[in-house]
Amino acid sequence: MNEWTKILDCCPGLLCCVINAKGKLLYASLGYKNIAARLFGHTCKEGGNYPPMITDFDKTLHDVLMLACLGKPSAIEFTEHDKIWEITASPLRVSAKNVDGVVIKISSENKNPAAKNLPPVIQSNPEILDSVPFRACVVDSHGGILAVNKFLSSSAKTNLTGKNIIEFINHDTNSGLLGIINKSSGCIECKIHDIEAGKNFYDFSNEIYLDEEYNDSNTADLIKNKDVDVRLHASPIKWNGKDCVMITFEDISELQNTNEQLRRILTFDNYNGILNRRGMEHAIIHKLSEAIKNTEHLSLIMINIDNFSSLNETRGYSNANRILRGFVNIMKKYLSEHGQNIISHWGGDEFMILLNCSGAAAVVLANEIREKTTTLKISAGVADLSIGGYSGMNDFIAAAYDAMIEAKVSGGERTILSK
Repeated sequence: MNEWTKILDCCPGLLCCVINAKGKLLYASLGYKNIAARLFGHTCKEGGNYPPMITDFDKTLHDVLMLACLGKPSAIEFTEHDKIWEITASPLRVSAKNVDGVVIKISSENKNPAAKNLPPVIQSNPEILDSVPFRACVVDSHGGILAVNKFLSSSAKTNLTGKNIIEFINHDTNSGLLGIINKSSGCIECKIHDIEAGKNFYDFSNEIYLDEEYNDSNTADLIKNKDVDVRLHASPIKWNGKDCVMITFEDISELQNTNEQLRRILTFDNYNGILNRRGMEHAIIHKLSEAIKNTEHLSLIMINIDNFSSLNETRGYSNANRILRGFVNIMKKYLSEHGQNIISHWGGDEFMILLNCSGAAAVVLANEIREKTTTLKISAGVADLSIGGYSGMNDFIAAAYDAMIEAKVSGGERTILSK
């Protein structure tokens, strides 16, 4: 506990606690214990589970801690009378790679502008500034950067000290940033450049949510090369005997990237790297709305592998699935050549393709895919929105499915257009 005492108790007014990856409370500063007891009813018993999971707020706080254990900083707010208390959870890394726990910080923002500012949280000591478990810098009343802690310094693409923080944010939020600097409290969201997203908090090499052959390798580059979405928080401090402001950086782009990962998990087939059933349903709903509104062509192809069961029996499960993946790659390549890319694994041995073309053109495309596939026997059904006048997604899918069944019953290895 002496380690945490040295780090946390050297910051008067910084309300922190430390929780390990198993959810056990390792340390809580005296200030944190007092605030947590008053606001949340937490006794903060060191060595016990935290939070105690009694109230609805405890459950919300638990979810925030779980995100931090996954390496994703997050925050929630708690309102009490004229104050907004912000509870921020940040990943704690003792070793180089793994998240070993969570650091929770509580800070407050007064709703009443006439209320007094928060007490200073640190003194003019670079080592103490480095102990703040967030990317942070100290600025003067004009935004001039006086000091930068190690977390911010290591993620910056340029030397920040001596420059003005205004230089690094988008023009539209300049006045908002100056506002929280003048008040020495508050927060704003903005885009900032010359600072890498995710540095020290998130390891892009852990992106295993998609199959390696499909994994979107551009995701990490996109976030690292573009301006980063951040939330800047201001707190009053004393630096070299003068009233200054500490700015901490909360990387919102990390949360956005997490949301994108969750979206992909929910909407993509992990094995084949294409949309799954849920993903295709969302795509159909969106495309149907657009096609009806703009009077555009829209067709749906339902594909069934006639001989997939026999392949499983004669070639074995692994070989049959490799053949299936080869078929998916053929479809992806062919569709991309024709400017189409909405393809899904509907389930089992069934696939679906959504096309911005007429039913007749979709039949031609389906037949060409069948001809390019020598190992598999394929039956396909096509539904054309302009022919069927379908009332919604379910009718549209049913028409393509029924046409596919008709193709199978008719002997297979053919494509039928729904009437």
